[in-house]
Amino acid sequence: MMSPLARSLAVITVAATTAATLVACGSAASPKPSDSSGSSGRAVVLVSGLATQTPYTTPNSACVEGLAAGNSVTALRASLRAAGNRVYTAPAQSGPGEVAETGGFGPSTKCPDPLPASMTIDTTGSINDGGQNLSTFLTYLNTAFGITKVDLVGHSMGGLFARSAIKTLKDSSSPVTIRSLTTLSSPWTGTYPADYATGKLPISACLNQPQCVQVLNGYKKLAQEEGPRGAASVISTEALQGPSGWNSRQAGALSGIPVTLIGGNYFTRPGGIPAVWPNDAIVALDSALATNLPDAAIPHRSCLTRPDVHTIALADEFKLTWESAITWDPVVLGAVNDAVKNADTALSKPNRQGCP
Repeated sequence: MMSPLARSLAVITVAATTAATLVACGSAASPKPSDSSGSSGRAVVLVSGLATQTPYTTPNSACVEGLAAGNSVTALRASLRAAGNRVYTAPAQSGPGEVAETGGFGPSTKCPDPLPASMTIDTTGSINDGGQNLSTFLTYLNTAFGITKVDLVGHSMGGLFARSAIKTLKDSSSPVTIRSLTTLSSPWTGTYPADYATGKLPISACLNQPQCVQVLNGYKKLAQEEGPRGAASVISTEALQGPSGWNSRQAGALSGIPVTLIGGNYFTRPGGIPAVWPNDAIVALDSALATNLPDAAIPHRSCLTRPDVHTIALADEFKLTWESAITWDPVVLGAVNDAVKNADTALSKPNRQGCP
């Protein structure tokens, strides 16, 4: 029987709430005219990660029952809306197709009408395919609501989907421009569970830490289910950082865009290799802060390190509070709001603030 941890890895990102502010706000009907109000044409778009399900929501239309915006970005949506931002969640499905509602832990039901599969990220597929669908979604926001400037916030692999979409938008001379990118525990240079699943990392790298061993074994099962081209495998260090890896093909994508990198270091082991330690149980801090990516890849960055784990599910599994997860940490939520609020002046600030 699959352990609770293995089940949590099958969805990777989950959230739950006891606060009424994080449950549905607005109706489940098609977006109201007020969703497109405002003269700035600016919005925040939230992007979830590997193997997640996230329903499409608008500033005033969300899921009526359960979580307002799916199981990975509900707290972010609530925090950003409370600060006065227009927030949309990019639809994401664990597999191809539309997402009308989500089940399992922290379900969301009676959600806004789903958008077509072409605008929905397949969170078990390739980074570039996900980025293409995200760019199509952003173009839809431009057409439907007049959105011209977007602050992207991506959790886990959602940060890579977002970066891929940025390049697609730039290459196509899209009317949508990206004002800022903020990533939470995104595997910029790969993730050690994927390295283990692809045979490039020995289990001994866990240094006998039980949680690490459990995570690697659970992740390997997920990677085997998806296949070698699935999302769980394409975020290995070799796939992202090799000579012809994904990062090298993204050159120039982030020019002129301030990037905020947030990573967790709840687990650590003295003497552990940086590719693994410290980590948030899924992504090493070294990768989340893009330590080995030069300024040519991320021209302007700032960083924040928090003593967090990767998801609410893992926090629950390890008997931690929800605030110990990077998607629920109040300090992280505040940092995301600050990154969005200060995006217009961020490039005038010193580079690599808080970064290794």
